[in-house]
Amino acid sequence: MYFWEILRTAVTQLRANRLRSVLTTLGIVIGIGTVILIVSVLEGFRISIASKLNNLGANTFQVERYGERFVRMGHGKFQRRKILKPELADAIRARCPSVKFVGVEVWASGQVIVHKDKRTNSNVFVAGATPEFTINNGMYVSDGRFLNDSDVRSSAHVAIIGLDIADKIFPYENPLGKVIRIKGQKFKVIGIFEKQGSSAFGSSRDNRLVIPLGAWEETFGRKRSVTITVMARSRELFQQAQDEVIGVLRAERKVPPGKDNDFAITSNESLAESFNKIARMIQLGGIAIGIISLLVGGIGVMNVMLVSVTERTREIGVRKAVGAPRSAIMRQFLMEAITLCLLGGVLGFAGGVGLAALLSALANIPMAVPVWAVLAAVIGTTVVGVLVGIYPAHRAANLNVIDALRYE
Repeated sequence: MYFWEILRTAVTQLRANRLRSVLTTLGIVIGIGTVILIVSVLEGFRISIASKLNNLGANTFQVERYGERFVRMGHGKFQRRKILKPELADAIRARCPSVKFVGVEVWASGQVIVHKDKRTNSNVFVAGATPEFTINNGMYVSDGRFLNDSDVRSSAHVAIIGLDIADKIFPYENPLGKVIRIKGQKFKVIGIFEKQGSSAFGSSRDNRLVIPLGAWEETFGRKRSVTITVMARSRELFQQAQDEVIGVLRAERKVPPGKDNDFAITSNESLAESFNKIARMIQLGGIAIGIISLLVGGIGVMNVMLVSVTERTREIGVRKAVGAPRSAIMRQFLMEAITLCLLGGVLGFAGGVGLAALLSALANIPMAVPVWAVLAAVIGTTVVGVLVGIYPAHRAANLNVIDALRYE
C-alpha cells in the first residue's frame, strides 16, 4: 500500500471510533499541553524581563546585604550578616578609581501617601536616597527637580513622586509645591518622575516616592541596612569597578581571607541570570511531567491498538487471503498508532497554546512559543506512536490466515 493510501485508511479507522480515539489520546494531550504551556509562559517572561529589567542605569550595580531579589534565602548565615551602613559609600568614593557615581538608598514598601482628604493605596514604595539615585537607577524628573546635596545634608522634608501617586492624590492640580504626609510627617513635593512603566514582573514603577536619606531615617528609623548603588566609569571598567568595591568592602567589614563576602553584588545581568536559572528548573520539571504523561498516554494507545487488532481479526484474515503482505498490514497498524499519537499532540499543542495565550494576556507579558518546543512535540509524539505501535502491528501482521478467517 502506498503511503497516502495507508494514511487514508488509518484516518478512516480512527474516525469510525471518534470518541474512543479522542479519549485514548488524553495522556498525550496532557503531556504535550503541559510542556507547551510551561515553556511558552516562561519564554514570555524571559522576553519581558530582557526588555523591562531596567531597575538600574547603564554600567551600574548594587551592593546589598542579602542578594538576589528572586530568591532570598533565609538561612542563618545570611541572617547574621551585618547591615550595610551609609558610611561605606564614602570609602568606595575615596578608594575605587574605576567608579564614577556612588549612591545610597533604603526602601520602605506598603506605604500610604496622604494629601488633604485624598490618599493612595497602601502600595507605595518610599526611598530615602542621595542625589546619585536618579542617574544610578535611570529614573529622571519630568517636572520640578531632584534632590541636591543641600537637601541631603539638611535632611530636608522634600519629596519627588511618581505619576501613579500624582494621579491619585493630585487629580486636578499641579503637585509641585504641595504638601503631602508620609507616616504623619509633612513633605513638600519638589519634583515628579518621568513615566517609568511596569517592572519585569508587571508591577508599576510609577508608585515610587523619594525623599532625602536623613529625612527617611527620621521617619522610618536608622537601623535598616542600606543599598549602595555604584556606576562604573565605562562598560569596559564595569568588572574592575566591581572588584575594587568588593576589595574595599571586605576590608571595611573585616572579612577574613578565604571567607565568603558578607554582602552581595547584583546587576541587571545577574538578576536576569538568576531568573533564567529558576526558569530552567521549572522548565525541566514541566518537561519531566510531560514525558511521564506521554508514556502513560502511549500505554493507553498501545492498549487500544491491541483491542483494535482483536476486533479486526477477520478483516486482517480477508486481506491476507487476497494477497496483502505482512509488511502492508504492519504499516497500516503502525500508521494508525502514529496518527492517534499525532492527534493527541495536535490537541495538546492547541490547548497548551490557548492556555499560554490566556495567561500571557492576564500577566501582560509577550506570547512566545519556542520553535524547539513545536519540533519536540511533533518528534516526541511520532516516536511514541512508533514505539507503542510496533507490538500491535507485529501481532496483526503475524496472525494466521485460516484462524483469522474463522474468527467470529
